[in-house]
Amino acid sequence: MKFTKLIIVFWLFIAVIGCRNTVDFPGSNIELSFSADTIYLDTVFTGLASSTRMLKVFNNSNENMVIDRIYLGRSTESFYRMNVDGISGLDISNTEVLANDSIYIFIEISPDALGSNELIYKDSIWFENGSKRQHVDLVTTVWDAIYHFPTNVLTINRTAPLPPVKLAYSILDENEIWDNSKPHVVYGYAVVDSAHTLTIEPGTQVHFHNGSGLWVYRDGELHVDPLQTGSMNNAVVFQGDRLEPSYEWVPGQWGGLLGGVFIQGGSATKATLSNLIIKNATTALRVDSAWNTTPNAELNNVIITHSSRVSLYGGYANVTGRNVAIGPSGVYGLYALGGTYLFEHCSINNTWSFSSRSGSGIGLVNFFDDANNNRYTRAIQASFSNSFIGGNLSSEVALGIDPLETFDVSFEHCAIEIEPNPEAGHYALTDTTMFKSSEFNLNWDFLPCPWIPQEEWKLVPDSSSTLFGKAIPTPFTPVFDLGGNVRQQPATIGALERP
Repeated sequence: MKFTKLIIVFWLFIAVIGCRNTVDFPGSNIELSFSADTIYLDTVFTGLASSTRMLKVFNNSNENMVIDRIYLGRSTESFYRMNVDGISGLDISNTEVLANDSIYIFIEISPDALGSNELIYKDSIWFENGSKRQHVDLVTTVWDAIYHFPTNVLTINRTAPLPPVKLAYSILDENEIWDNSKPHVVYGYAVVDSAHTLTIEPGTQVHFHNGSGLWVYRDGELHVDPLQTGSMNNAVVFQGDRLEPSYEWVPGQWGGLLGGVFIQGGSATKATLSNLIIKNATTALRVDSAWNTTPNAELNNVIITHSSRVSLYGGYANVTGRNVAIGPSGVYGLYALGGTYLFEHCSINNTWSFSSRSGSGIGLVNFFDDANNNRYTRAIQASFSNSFIGGNLSSEVALGIDPLETFDVSFEHCAIEIEPNPEAGHYALTDTTMFKSSEFNLNWDFLPCPWIPQEEWKLVPDSSSTLFGKAIPTPFTPVFDLGGNVRQQPATIGALERP
């Protein structure tokens, strides 16, 4: 009886299998379409793999099909790797694609691309379907570079229940020099230790991984183009390590817990930054708890732009800036909490458009309140001469003033976008002590500068600008403008002269 039942079940199973619908794949010579005709993988610094990119392959016909062959043009010599719908390989046969459906291909490039000896490494993914042959190009730049990997971890304990914060870092040599022979790639924080010096020569490219930065520890020194032999045309560039075209001007790509470049306080801490572009950081340059009678940071011919938070943060610092240009910043272009600041022929044009913005072009304050509403004050002295402060908000100046603490701020021969009637009444545009021979809230138009694309930021005053001929000489006026042109007399307000 049991055997008879088993026979019946067996024949029922065979009947079901025999009746099941089969899926045919008759399609041949069908034209595929792709989500992109070229895949740009991020720049590979030799020794490191790229991030993964995705290609979507479409069968837009009404027939199921089999792609006879999907393969890399360089075959076994290719440094690219691909995964076709879950199958990894360099050459994959008989890939099924349903009608009006698609498959995914994931691509990355191997760190072994070092062996290519090519600055631009190219290959193609080929598709063969009957007589049809199609391809999608793969492009990656491959750079040999000098790497700075973390060797230590600093644990910063926080009040419970917050977990500790771990900060990875490496300490640079005592008197280290970075030249422009190869890019430098930083993971974690590269630390200029106490009494150590880092010198960066003109034209050097420095790339920071996500969450990484440069930390000038107490009494250390950082000198970028210290002899000022370079120019903005061969500037030192601090930027992220994602160099696909789509990432070139994306804010917030690097800068960790301490910001991007962190200048820490100390009686001998020193940073001289010349002919430098800092772009795409979180808080780009932070000079913190570093007040001294002499400047802790001197900026000459510096562009800081596309910072997701603050481009230049001063926390009770002493900073001077000449020919400094600050571009789109997610919160503030310049934020100063106490300290001493002198800016001459600078342009702060905060045209942030990536999201909403709560800050302004500049924020100057002499106090802060903690979580328990305890107030702490820091005296501030700030002087702006022959400088432009504006952007795409109705007011690009925020002043936070505690009347019981020193707030000595002046704008002389400046052009400013500012609220004329502040609610708190802490300032008045008619106050000639704070505002000396300055102009307010006009329609200033700008042209693109040579170093940043027009769609990202404009800095050069247009040919009819009221900024022309409005500056006056001071003891701090640089002879040349940001672009290396001799300043006219009378000069133009801002970092750049007329075209």
